[in-house]
Amino acid sequence: MAFRFRIDEPITKGFRRVGTEQIERARRQLAANADPSVEVHEARKCLKRIRALLRLGRAGLGEAAFRAENAQFRSIASSLASARDDHVLLETITKLTAEGGGRVGPALLRLKEAVLAQRAPVADGAADGRADAVAALERALRRFRRLSLAPDSFDTLERGLVRNYRKGLAARDAAFASNTDEAYHDWRKCVQTHWRHMALLSRAWPALFEAHIEAARALSQTLGDDHDLALLREKLAALQPGSLSIEDVQAIEDLIRARQAALRLAARSQGDMIFAERPKAHGRRIAAVWAAAVARSRSAARSGKDAAPAKGARAKAPGPVEAEPSEARSEKGRDTYLGDPQEAERRRHGIR
Repeated sequence: MAFRFRIDEPITKGFRRVGTEQIERARRQLAANADPSVEVHEARKCLKRIRALLRLGRAGLGEAAFRAENAQFRSIASSLASARDDHVLLETITKLTAEGGGRVGPALLRLKEAVLAQRAPVADGAADGRADAVAALERALRRFRRLSLAPDSFDTLERGLVRNYRKGLAARDAAFASNTDEAYHDWRKCVQTHWRHMALLSRAWPALFEAHIEAARALSQTLGDDHDLALLREKLAALQPGSLSIEDVQAIEDLIRARQAALRLAARSQGDMIFAERPKAHGRRIAAVWAAAVARSRSAARSGKDAAPAKGARAKAPGPVEAEPSEARSEKGRDTYLGDPQEAERRRHGIR
């Protein structure tokens, strides 16, 4: 189930198809009952994809429909968020230790023990909470199948693409100017939506889009690591008194600040490359690539139809096909054969 629009299908049809596929995938994840942490994580990724899709089609949905649907999916995601909070904190501590804990290593180990000791117990109603999310997704599926975009054309998607790209530019500038955790987190959300928009449209020119997607995903990961560190700092401040010494807290805070500074420096250069275009120019370029892909697809379809034999006509027997050079041939043999016209002529006539 690729998270992609198809070149040869109407935009509204593709919008519904992609959305319903992700809703059904999220439902299956939550109903699996194998590893709750993994399943919730995968389900929440589906919900992020759906919300990115909604933002891409926002202009065509209308503001009221967009806000209602976006709020519903945000609510479902929020109901699942707490199931992974402690897991993410523990992963962040492990990563911070591996990346340069050094002398702070013992303090990080004590922090990990404190987080585990104060970990919220799994609620008896956790399974019921997932069941509630599955029920909400079933209702969302019925609604999504009735959604439509107006106009039912790429113009709608271009407007959504440009809107989020412009928001990403503004969030980038705000993050650079304020250097706050909140500003970098806001930018991260825009970047995540941006690379998902590019993924949705990537069938127009896969090689071109994939390079951009990978760069944007790398930036999203950088900003995600920054956000995880910000959450860890909040957890550090919220620990029960006496859980860690003042020296441990100070050493960990200093390490977090140093790591965030390095991540934000990397994010600056990454962000400048990904958001190098102006919003409207970006939208026009992607729209032109999409239009060219559609034209090529239609031309290929017409060519295939023209080449098909008329009904009832006798099929023409295919002519002989020259065999491809064997890939098992040695490089020396291949060079001799392909580089010597006389040798090629002798071989064609069966002369050795």
